[in-house]
Amino acid sequence: MHLRCDEDFVEEAVLLCASNRREGIPSLQIRRFHIEREKCYSILDPDERNAAFFKLHLDWFREWGLEKLIIDLLNEFPQLPGALNVLAFRKARGKNEEAAELYVNASTGRNAVVALRVERFKKDELLARFLRHELTHLSDMLDPAFGYSPGLRLRGPSPAQQRIVRERYRLLWDVTIDGRLSHATHATNTTREQHQAFFDRAYSFWPENKRREIFDELWSGHSPKHEHLLALASDPRDLSHAHQPLPGASCPLCDFPTFDWADLHALSDVSRASLRAQFPLWTPDQGACKRCVEIYELAGKFEVPATIIL
Repeated sequence: MHLRCDEDFVEEAVLLCASNRREGIPSLQIRRFHIEREKCYSILDPDERNAAFFKLHLDWFREWGLEKLIIDLLNEFPQLPGALNVLAFRKARGKNEEAAELYVNASTGRNAVVALRVERFKKDELLARFLRHELTHLSDMLDPAFGYSPGLRLRGPSPAQQRIVRERYRLLWDVTIDGRLSHATHATNTTREQHQAFFDRAYSFWPENKRREIFDELWSGHSPKHEHLLALASDPRDLSHAHQPLPGASCPLCDFPTFDWADLHALSDVSRASLRAQFPLWTPDQGACKRCVEIYELAGKFEVPATIIL
């Protein structure tokens, strides 16, 4: 695995140290850095000057132990080097942009990018908490037992519902990650109590005993599964396994949740046969929402097909 750091990421991390914002940096080293940096401005050729600045920043990135800090944390995840071709670090412009992302390509293989704010280099523990969490994300995505699929989209009929599913999924995944890190005696940015509060708000429609049971299962589990987390996020009321149309369940024709089911007994045999022709896998016991039935009737979808013999 090749470890790479973007030029601006390295530069800003070094400048943070040079501005005395990182603990333990000797003042004499900071003075020496600024003297060496001033010399780079005297290089006339722009390309040579930029190369000199990058070399200077990379040298001090290593001198002040920032590269070693990253490598030491990576060594806690021995499965990553054999699973990734490249692991790159870049500067995040804000807290919401901080994350680890996995990229899979047929020609380049599996590569990952970690975006983080250089402010985390102020203290080793700040960086360690963030990186352990995000590297566990990567480790899960690369673990066949977890079952992650980069091309699998979170289920949901509308953009708003897909966003809710993504937020729930991220919450559940974060709970399992920080639970595992806590059991390994590592500090986490979010405590168990905070996760519990977020979980209770996201699943407030569950009774308290079920919330406690599921949360404890997630927090204490050692081998989470992608499909289990996805099911909890996308179908928390388990409506997909209902044997009859239930209020709030998804219509099998349009996949939208509905509380207004059509009375299929009122449909003629011809209309029912035409509906089956449009949706071969559909059966009347699955039901259909009134909106779908009305739309198909208005569009003339219930005309007698040529294959029906009267």
